[in-house]
Amino acid sequence: MLHCQVVGNAVATAKHASLDGFKMLLCQQLDAEGGPSGTPFIAIDLFGAGMHQKVFVSTDGISARDIVHDYHSPIRMFIQGIID
Repeated sequence: MLHCQVVGNAVATAKHASLDGFKMLLCQQLDAEGGPSGTPFIAIDLFGAGMHQKVFVSTDGISARDIVHDYHSPIRMFIQGIID
């Protein structure tokens, strides 16, 4: 699980069929001090997270593919919760 901040939206005109209907957000991992760490990545959003909100992101690809009901989906990360 990663501590991240939402930094943008991902929009795709062509994407894997398993991702239809899922909101995709660009997330930036945060370090212990709250600063950016690494390269931003895309995660599917199940909770309606907004821009600049802090979130927990799961990197469990099996659970992500279970959420989209397709075990051949390329998805690996999903927002697991919003941090208040």
